[in-house]
Amino acid sequence: MTDPVATGGRIGTIGPAGGVCRTPRTAIVAAKFAVAAVWALLLAVLLAGLGLLIGALLGLPAWSASTAAIGLGRLLAAAALATTPLALAASIGRGYLAAVGALFALVFCAQVIAALGYGAYFPWSVPGLYAGIAGEGQDPPGPLGLLLVAATGAAGAAATTIWWNRADHT
Repeated sequence: MTDPVATGGRIGTIGPAGGVCRTPRTAIVAAKFAVAAVWALLLAVLLAGLGLLIGALLGLPAWSASTAAIGLGRLLAAAALATTPLALAASIGRGYLAAVGALFALVFCAQVIAALGYGAYFPWSVPGLYAGIAGEGQDPPGPLGLLLVAATGAAGAAATTIWWNRADHT
């Protein structure tokens, strides 16, 4: 797993470890987010590379280096957005299943809200709209939508850090 579903809840699943508990909790959370971000970016690059390779093998028309660069930029931006609240769910649930449930609920809500036309203002719909996977009929999100995603990510990271600093991990 490369997402914050596993980031917050793994220790809750396997039990506390003596060495981990001596490390400052803020450092633990920062390390978990750093590892999750690196994995997300690596998988996004792998996905983009496979997409370009398959597109070249199929001989898709209208391919250019500039189109590939724009698509890669959008993919990398979408890969890094709005995942930190799932780490909070995993931490509170003391395992990854709570975060998986939250992920399913968020994906469902993102689909419904985007279909109703308000996806540009729902942080979990914005990455898909920004990446252009919603189709021709959907307008891309504006600066407000991207700001909401950044604010949600920052709030999720802050809330996860606060939870880890205040929770009883025994």
